[in-house]
Amino acid sequence: MSLSLIARLIKPSPTLALNEKAAILREKGDPVIHLGGGEPKSRAPIEAMLAAANLLNSGEVRYAPADGIPELKKSIIRYTEEFYHRKVYPENVIASSGAKQAIMVALQAIVNPQEEVIFPAPYWVSYPDMVKLCGGIPVPVLPEDGTFYPRLRDIEQRVSSYTKAIIINSPNNPTGAMYSEEFIAEMVDYCERKNIYLIMDDIYHRLLFDKNKTVSAYDFTKKSVENSNLIIINGVSKQYAMTGFRIGWAVANKKLIEAMANIQGHQTSGPSVVMQKAAVGALNGIQSSVE
Repeated sequence: MSLSLIARLIKPSPTLALNEKAAILREKGDPVIHLGGGEPKSRAPIEAMLAAANLLNSGEVRYAPADGIPELKKSIIRYTEEFYHRKVYPENVIASSGAKQAIMVALQAIVNPQEEVIFPAPYWVSYPDMVKLCGGIPVPVLPEDGTFYPRLRDIEQRVSSYTKAIIINSPNNPTGAMYSEEFIAEMVDYCERKNIYLIMDDIYHRLLFDKNKTVSAYDFTKKSVENSNLIIINGVSKQYAMTGFRIGWAVANKKLIEAMANIQGHQTSGPSVVMQKAAVGALNGIQSSVE
């Protein structure tokens, strides 16, 4: 019995492989400095723990809506208004089992076989295989000047009639580079002119140092969320040290969110309601753990 073409194309996650190797070495007593996974060393907020515990104690742990519980969507809406300066509505939001699933479902909703998805290099290791899972073609772009900072002209040179989306991850995994406001503004304008989806992987957007400030792609467009080609990805994993809770989200136009919810509904249904409650606790609680 043979495996599918997709199964043969996809490689194991290097990050998970490194995590496993580091764990084995630690068990042997070897000293390990592990740089493989983006995992904060702080503890999850107490508000997240209590919210999850309260639901577990109630015994009322049921299926969640495919796009997330209303309470979490309300918290995400408030978060979007605070950090992205944009009014959105419940139909513009989907909660997923981690930001990784939010990106995956977004790609499945927009990418057709043989269409291309561009992302600057160095890049998060999962991007290429996520695109391949959709039947698409990953197109990594290495800046010609040899830096970790892409320029619009680097991206433009790789755009073709098959380009469906561009993924921008800033602050960047794995380099930590934070792209300039000028570059983000150029990408928003370029994608609007070319009618290309712009996926902003903002999972690290509050982990900033040296007086850097969060950059919102919405600041550089006059279009409403409903008319925008922006897909904003975020989650609780990094900023709240909740990597194991697996709660992320996407904000986009209603039509796209509906499609993503349909796909997610057949994959995993809604995320764990216990973990969603924990995310609500983190988002609504005291923010000292982040600040």
